[in-house]
Amino acid sequence: MRPALLLAALLQVTALGPTTVPCSNKDVANGIRDGLQSALRSRKSRLAVELPPGAPLALRGGDDDAGFGWFKKKETETAKIVKGDRALADFLSLLFPDDFKIGAVYASEEAAVAAAAADKTKGARALIAALNPDGAVSVGGGAKKVKKKSRRKPKTTASGFGASSATVVEAPKKLWCPALGLPEPCEVILIIGGLDAQCAETVDAAANELGDDVAIVLCNSRRDGLSARPGSIEGDAMWLPAFALSPPPPPASGDDASDLVAAFSHPGPWAIGKPKAIGGGADTLWTGDAPPSSTDVDAALAAVDDPLAGVKNMFSR
Repeated sequence: MRPALLLAALLQVTALGPTTVPCSNKDVANGIRDGLQSALRSRKSRLAVELPPGAPLALRGGDDDAGFGWFKKKETETAKIVKGDRALADFLSLLFPDDFKIGAVYASEEAAVAAAAADKTKGARALIAALNPDGAVSVGGGAKKVKKKSRRKPKTTASGFGASSATVVEAPKKLWCPALGLPEPCEVILIIGGLDAQCAETVDAAANELGDDVAIVLCNSRRDGLSARPGSIEGDAMWLPAFALSPPPPPASGDDASDLVAAFSHPGPWAIGKPKAIGGGADTLWTGDAPPSSTDVDAALAAVDDPLAGVKNMFSR
């Protein structure tokens, strides 16, 4: 499906909203949705979305978070990071029409197994596969379930991922996309989790082979490690940033910037803001065409004491 047709289908289920510095789960969901729509409108089908590791976003529904306190915590526990990545993938899959075939390709086999086990309880939405140094494998999901005999001892989610168990089945001999382990054609492919150099090369090669008719979205690829700084998806000739959220880089002055939020939603600009202590929303303190630098964070901190500084910065761009 061409990007233009993909955008038309996406616009049927969602509506564009204003771009703001996110300070709640709802803001993040709106920013991701709007960024994807805008990026698809630019006729790009190779997109990237980046959230902080382990972001516990309840994007499937329910009550919004009372605060944004989780944002300040640097999550390092693997299980929580994988769970956050899966939550993002679940939300992204809901943005596309139900008749779209979606492939969910996880960077780790263990994460794919956990996702397949979770899908059994809520209904399969996507074909699930996993990247693997020995070759991508199909794990499950989708409307049709084909049993395959495994030549090795089945792996299960024995610990850490909150799922009971699921068997990794051997990939069928004939795959639509062998590099990504997908047995059937897909209109949308989500690449989920941090990518090392080898996995990144595999994904790039598969994207080139599949062509622009298939939309591919990198979900928390973290090519710069687990820092999730804005520059991690600054963009290149292939991948276009659709949405990014992170703490800003450390200010050059060494001052405390822990209350600030850095964000980007296509087409931009990048922005640094501070959630308001009273009421909702956030004050935008800095905007720019490129990811914020340490000196830009200092400018944002200075704007905290000068209510007009953010406006001055906007008109100076």
